[in-house]
Amino acid sequence: MNKSLSSLWKIPILGTFALTAWGEPPPAPEGFRWEVNQDYTDEFDGNALDSEKWHDHHPRWRGRPPARFMPENVSVGGGYLRQTNGMLDEPISERGQEFTIGGAAVVSRKIGAFYGYYECRLKASNISMSSTFWMSNRGHHYEGIGNVSQELDILETVGGSKKNPRFATHMNSNTHVWHNRESRAKGNKAALPGKSYEDFNVYGAWWVDANRVRFYLNNEFVGEVEFDTSLIPHPFEHPMHINMVTETYDWETPPTPEEVNDPSRNTTLIDWIRAYTLVPSDGSLPEWRLAKLRTDFREWKSANGESSTTAKLVRAKFNYVELEKKNGNQIKVLTKLLSKEDRDLIAQVLQSE
Repeated sequence: MNKSLSSLWKIPILGTFALTAWGEPPPAPEGFRWEVNQDYTDEFDGNALDSEKWHDHHPRWRGRPPARFMPENVSVGGGYLRQTNGMLDEPISERGQEFTIGGAAVVSRKIGAFYGYYECRLKASNISMSSTFWMSNRGHHYEGIGNVSQELDILETVGGSKKNPRFATHMNSNTHVWHNRESRAKGNKAALPGKSYEDFNVYGAWWVDANRVRFYLNNEFVGEVEFDTSLIPHPFEHPMHINMVTETYDWETPPTPEEVNDPSRNTTLIDWIRAYTLVPSDGSLPEWRLAKLRTDFREWKSANGESSTTAKLVRAKFNYVELEKKNGNQIKVLTKLLSKEDRDLIAQVLQSE
């Protein structure tokens, strides 16, 4: 069961959280520390889904037939997020597809999850439907290539698999670089202590940078994947949203009505989800955040009245920035002396990432 963390919410968002109470992300690199990312952290200790953080459905996907994502199949209670599958009262026909089973989806409202550590404590259902924890985005346009999207599958398991037993006994992780509906995939597998429906396990991934991810099972390192670069050199360079869904697959036999309606086996339980971001110990902005801001600042004014519209950002801290003027000289400028547009830009990055 969950431990109450209500006292931790009183700590300022930019402070260092007591990580021993929040799980065990990997040791931070020298010069950095882990900071909790509250946008994607939830203990599920209430009696309803936090609608400010999560959708109780997938906003752009109905599900894969025969299972359709149904908001009523999502609930929070007893310290868990519950995704309960079941037969639909009546089949649903939409856009040439027919759905007979109700699945479930919980999707983050924000699409700002970026480099960092993401983990959840999950117990799969014992039917031939998935229990999953993954990240994705809608893609970005690349000149001469077109739209390219990312997908990071931290966990994909089928507790009651009928055709693929390893999906019940392993942490199945994958990475996809999507282009023209084709995937360039590279994955990783790690053996579980038992079957995924028998007990809770902690599934984690350290999204290191645009080219690499490291996977963890019960706080132990179990593998590293370098993303496919045959299409673009830095395939995972954009933020994603988080998905926790239970669905049917075209390569797996769907559950029978008796199986999917059995309350002793038809529910995925998620104890918690936690997210962390690496920040420099000295309080400066991480390099990946700085890269988003490294541009011509519109207006700034130093203490002695100097101003410029051509200075570039070299370094950013929470209360001041270092700017490089056109002649190459660098000066420090208090953040409050920047233009409102530039202050808003810094605030947006700090808050959204």
